[in-house]
Amino acid sequence: MSGADTMVNPQLIKLARTLGVPADQLTYLDEVPDSDLRAFRLQVADLFFESQSEGLRRVVAASKVIPTSIIAKLVTRTRNALFAAKTSEVLDASHAVDVARRLPADFLAEVAAYLDARRSAPMIARLSATIVVAVAEVLAARQDWITLGDLVATISDDAARAAEASLDGVGLVRSAYWVDDAEHLERFVGLASASKLTEMLMAAAEHDLWSEYRPTLAVLSDAAVEAVRAAAEQLPPDQRDRALAEIDGRRSAS
Repeated sequence: MSGADTMVNPQLIKLARTLGVPADQLTYLDEVPDSDLRAFRLQVADLFFESQSEGLRRVVAASKVIPTSIIAKLVTRTRNALFAAKTSEVLDASHAVDVARRLPADFLAEVAAYLDARRSAPMIARLSATIVVAVAEVLAARQDWITLGDLVATISDDAARAAEASLDGVGLVRSAYWVDDAEHLERFVGLASASKLTEMLMAAAEHDLWSEYRPTLAVLSDAAVEAVRAAAEQLPPDQRDRALAEIDGRRSAS
């Protein structure tokens, strides 16, 4: 997903991905509130899951008697990312992680795009920082900011710190834009180092990403905003003044 695509309503883009249709087919929903779009998207995802759950559970029952190494070989050979994602959502979390650690990062990145974080959270939270960083780097290279934003919201604190350290300021700004929940954004900022917060502000200034950074600023607590403000003070004068102006005007983006 390119940077230009992030100017479209994030909830509309996510709904289009869930439905498997181009986002421009859903432009008639532009005026629907974000909260309603998100609720509808989750309802659609639940409907799809329930329609497939019986078959997936039979696959899971069979997988219990097949060695994990063989399952990983089969998954890698078929390269069916959608099937792998949906199966992982009904697998025991420890079993799913054992399979995931045997799969290549580029394929895991494909699988991540189809995961429903609500069902996959226990598995994602157990992924090692090494796996998360490898997948995050692939997603950033593909500019799949939607999946990267969803991933950041559910990984462990240690993995989040490692992933944030591996990404540049542009990647952090654009992935944060796609994080749905204010609480997750607060955590995202809280785990970032001071230098990474400065790097995000510099990226927003150098690449004119303020329209993507404002939604993050708008939902942060006063304490988190003060951390961002301190990071802004490390910028060159022109960038610092613009960053401080954006910080002071952040509530207008909410």
